[in-house]
Amino acid sequence: MPLSARFRTFANIKRMTEAIVPEELAVRVRELVNRFDHGDAARAAARIGAREADLRSILAAAPRQPSVAVLSAIVRGYDVDVWWLISGETEAGCSLPADRRVNTLHLLSEVGTTLTLQRWLHGSGPTAPLADDTPRT
Repeated sequence: MPLSARFRTFANIKRMTEAIVPEELAVRVRELVNRFDHGDAARAAARIGAREADLRSILAAAPRQPSVAVLSAIVRGYDVDVWWLISGETEAGCSLPADRRVNTLHLLSEVGTTLTLQRWLHGSGPTAPLADDTPRT
């Protein structure tokens, strides 16, 4: 891998680390898994199209930052707001420190690009809900 590509990868990881608080992300994702998949991580992973190990890593608040692919699978599979998933905020930038806001915006852009590519490759809509899922309003 060329040095410039390694630097970009390192910069992306650094931004993600500064944008996501693993314990806070775990709480939000656990809430989704409990609500829509009865707390079953394996079922959740299969339904949203993520690797079970990646989802369990998030649920365990592992210090390893989640991939953009698993974040986009959560957004797509649960039809949740990307900003809320990453930051826990319901309005962009309301109480986050400026540096975290900037890093969150960079990560938001990366997740948005990944979502666009996934939708283009796999169809235009979110994944289909299971029969016993309640519709979201």
